[in-house]
Parts: sequence; C-alpha cells; structure tokens
Amino acid sequence: MSLLENLKQEARKRQQDDRADCEATRLESLYQSQFKPSMQSILKYLSELTDQLKILDHEVHHQYDMPGLGPVAGLRHTDYVVNADSSENTRVVRLRFQCVSDSEQTFAITPKTNADEACAFLDSQTMRYTEWPIRDHQQQVVGLNLQLPVVVKVNFLFQADPELGSIRIFITNFRGFKVEKSLIQPHKVDDAWLDNLGHYILRNRADLYDLQIDDSARHAIRQRLQEAKRQRELELQEALAREQLERQQQSSKSLLGKLKSLTDRL
Repeated sequence: MSLLENLKQEARKRQQDDRADCEATRLESLYQSQFKPSMQSILKYLSELTDQLKILDHEVHHQYDMPGLGPVAGLRHTDYVVNADSSENTRVVRLRFQCVSDSEQTFAITPKTNADEACAFLDSQTMRYTEWPIRDHQQQVVGLNLQLPVVVKVNFLFQADPELGSIRIFITNFRGFKVEKSLIQPHKVDDAWLDNLGHYILRNRADLYDLQIDDSARHAIRQRLQEAKRQRELELQEALAREQLERQQQSSKSLLGKLKSLTDRL
C-alpha cells in the first residue's frame, strides 16, 4: 500500500473512531440526565414495595393454565427479590418472585399424550415432579400420575436503552407462560406510573396500560431505529467499497510487477 493510501485509511479510521466517541458521549450524557433518575426510581420503589409486602405478609393469589395439567388455582406470590446491576449507575433492575402451591398437588392425566405434554412443559419450567403410571385393565400405560409442588417463576426486568430513547420492559410468566415486552419513556416514570406498576404486580389491575407508549413516541422510536439501520448499512457499504478498491490496487500492483519482471527478462 502506498504512503498516501495508508494515510487515507488511517484518517478514515480516525474519523470513524471520533464519530463513535461522540455518539458514546451523547448516549452517556442522555443516560445520566434522563435514564439514571428513572431507573433509580424504579429500583427504590420496587425495593420499598417488596419490603412492605414481606413485613405485612401480604397475600396475592393467581391461577395459571398449564399445558397438560389444566387450570391450577390458588398459587401464592412469595420470595420477592429485587436487585440491579449497580446502585450508582443503574441500567438494569430486576424483580423476581414465585407463585407457589401451599402443598404438593397430584394430577391424574390421561391419555398418555396429554401426560407427555405435561411432562415436557414441567421440564421446560424446571419444575421437579414425581410420576407413576396409570394402567388400564390390560396393564397398558394409558396415562401418568404427577405429583409436585407447583412453582411458577416470575420475572420483571427493566433495562435502560438510551439509543432507543426508552426503557425496555420484559415480563416473564406473569400472565401465562410467555414473555411480554413493552417500552416506557423515562420522563413518564413518575409517582402515578410507579403506583400503577405496583397495583399491576399485586394483580389489582388486569392491564398494564400505562406502560404502552403513545403513537408519537412510537413513531419517533421507529424513525431512530430506521436511521440507525441506514447508518449501519452505509458504513458497511463504505467498508466493502474500500476493501474492493484495495483488492483492485493490490491486483494492479501484482500485474505491474509481473510485467516488469517479464520486461527485465526480455
């Protein structure tokens, strides 16, 4: 590579690094000014909420429909745990708890296909169980008896995403066995929103409607994602073009070298 091409390549890399540094600085500033207070508010609220629930031994019950087992009622919230990646620069907050039966339950499941479905489901949820066969008068296995303490693990995760402009929310196994995803803009995390969140966790409200972003915010987020995608595609195209140019230059130099060598021999 010639001196000029080498300098051009180094200059392009320097410019890319400078742009990346500027973007990182912008996102960090945005986090400190808008996301950090909101994330710490969520952490503080959930910590205080669960502390009071433990002191009061407040009971919350819920029913889950379980594949192969059917509806299982009377599962009680217990073992609340709140933690974060950092108390100083909080970017991720987690709330974990379990919905459990007060004693072991026994399910007689037929036919065998339904029992197999139930076992596969329990395995996927890491629920431990004891099984023994149900046989017909010909001693053929037609189903299974399953005995287990029902334990459903619930997770709420809040993740700051300054690049997206919102706090991501992931809720697992709260309303059925699924992961629910939503977004909240940091400036909307106020006392009313936190109060609504608390009511939702305690199942006093059937819908987490306040976590849904409005149309204008959704449009702004979509635009930011599209712009980021276009920027990544542009950078990829530029990198591919530079790589192709360098290959062509190397090929030309190689051809010139071969011609020179041939000329010298002649």
